[in-house]
Amino acid sequence: MSREFITKAHYPDDRVLRLLDSGTKFMGDSMHPPKSDLILLYEVVDTQGRPIWGGEDEAEAIKWLRLNLRDGARMLVSAWDSAEEDAHLVGQSLDITGLVLYAFKEGLKV
Repeated sequence: MSREFITKAHYPDDRVLRLLDSGTKFMGDSMHPPKSDLILLYEVVDTQGRPIWGGEDEAEAIKWLRLNLRDGARMLVSAWDSAEEDAHLVGQSLDITGLVLYAFKEGLKV
């Protein structure tokens, strides 16, 4: 999407124009910022929030979620500023169980 295409008629404030000027890449009709250096940690937790499995491997997380769905397991994803012991959580963990279950329902190979 070109800078000329994005006008005040499309976006009344200048946030999108500032994003364009900051180097954000546009693909089709959506914005995709450059890939982050954050480390994503996936966790499968039980109904009480206790961890069942955790790690950086998305496929392994999905396997553990499938194994524990009947027991009400959920999948969380969190972003960390490094993989070191003193890493800091960036933002809050997100519950992506619904998204993963929707992909299962739609027959997406995950």
